[in-house]
Amino acid sequence: MKITIALLAIIGLVAVSAYPHKPEKKYASKDFLAKQKFLFEIVYRVEDPLMFEEYIKLGKTFTYDKSDYVHPEQRSVYMEKFYNAYKYGVTLPKGEFFGSLAFTHFEQMYGLFDFFYYAKNWEVFQRNVCWARMHFNEGMFVQALTLAVIHRDDFEGLMLPAIYEIFPQYFFNSKFIYEAEKFDYDVWSKYIMYEKEYKDFMYKDYSQYFKKFDNYEYFYTKDFKMWQWWKLMGLGEHWYAEGHHMERDNMYMFNKDSTYLDVMKNVNMFYMPVDYTRDVYFFNKESELSYFTEDVEWNSFWYYFNMDYFPYLDGDDFGLKKDRRGEYYFYVVRQMLARYYMERLSHGFGEIPEFSFFTEVEYGYDPQLINYNGVGYSYRKNYYEYETYGNFDYMYYIINFFTRVEEIITQGYFKTYDGKMINMRKPESIEYLGDIMQGNYDNYDKYFATFWYMYAHMYFAHIDDTEFYVH
Repeated sequence: MKITIALLAIIGLVAVSAYPHKPEKKYASKDFLAKQKFLFEIVYRVEDPLMFEEYIKLGKTFTYDKSDYVHPEQRSVYMEKFYNAYKYGVTLPKGEFFGSLAFTHFEQMYGLFDFFYYAKNWEVFQRNVCWARMHFNEGMFVQALTLAVIHRDDFEGLMLPAIYEIFPQYFFNSKFIYEAEKFDYDVWSKYIMYEKEYKDFMYKDYSQYFKKFDNYEYFYTKDFKMWQWWKLMGLGEHWYAEGHHMERDNMYMFNKDSTYLDVMKNVNMFYMPVDYTRDVYFFNKESELSYFTEDVEWNSFWYYFNMDYFPYLDGDDFGLKKDRRGEYYFYVVRQMLARYYMERLSHGFGEIPEFSFFTEVEYGYDPQLINYNGVGYSYRKNYYEYETYGNFDYMYYIINFFTRVEEIITQGYFKTYDGKMINMRKPESIEYLGDIMQGNYDNYDKYFATFWYMYAHMYFAHIDDTEFYVH
């Protein structure tokens, strides 16, 4: 009898634990909403001067006081170095291109990040952010602020707008950016009116068959390629009002949400189809993959992954070691390459070509991007030879790095700078190798591997570690 009762009790406990519990609802306080409002407004049109009077008053003047910050003693060096650069007017000016992996830019961004991250309370943080928004480069400001919002423990739940909303020019081609900049509602209204009159005349013999359908729209095709699905809908590369539908997969969910409908009731929305694949046979055949390699969400995922696991943050101080950041880095890169490989196979391109500094790259790449200062991004021509360009010291630095990694894998052990031996044949050793490959702060070979990743990007971008103005 006792055994039966015990079994029934156990079954009851299992049943209760298996029953899905509703997540507890948490309502945002006024203080939280005020902070969120500030974060949205401070990056609004970040390339333009700050336009909110209350924030301008906060950021007009600034004095560095150590008592306003809670940080390890060694961190004050970066803050003081940045503050001195500000006093002498040698910080990266507004409007200049910011390269997060250009050494001179990284140093200043890291100092500014410390002013945000180690601020002892919200008031000091807000003052510092307003000051930085008014005085420093837009790209440097946004990256430092993003890192602080992600990694500060007391900012849980707070967020910035998506990076492609803050800097759309990094994710959309120059044609779209130009069209957005010169959009004029009055001109657009007249254009739509004339187009409707033209179509009314052109399709008058057929319109009688479709008028009975709800939300009737003209449907015609002209000069389209298989990948240009939007041309099958009669859409061109220009602006459209939201009208009867918005081009997004989950729009039906929003249309059922009464709160969303109330908020958007008096908001006019416009959209424009963007041809990622463009004239795919003009440049080279691998341009066919640009629908994937230039995908907005795909590229923003890589951006946020590098913000979450920023290589130059101490894993112990920022709680990244517990995530096995090196192993996770390997996992993410392998997943991305696997997906890229599958996209190549679907186009019949075969395996990913092996990279070498000493063989030319057959297929070039033109991103067709433009910076907010009007300067276009560089491109790589077909049959490009890496060894012909850039800083040769960097190239040999990178080659020596890969040679050392190959030796570690071949020998099966890793000897650290302090003489410690690590057996690389154990499954958990993938963490150490991942730290080296990412070049992050936690790798055991700090004198060799920490900045190889940065120097590799600087070599490919033709940047020297003494250069300040990068184009």
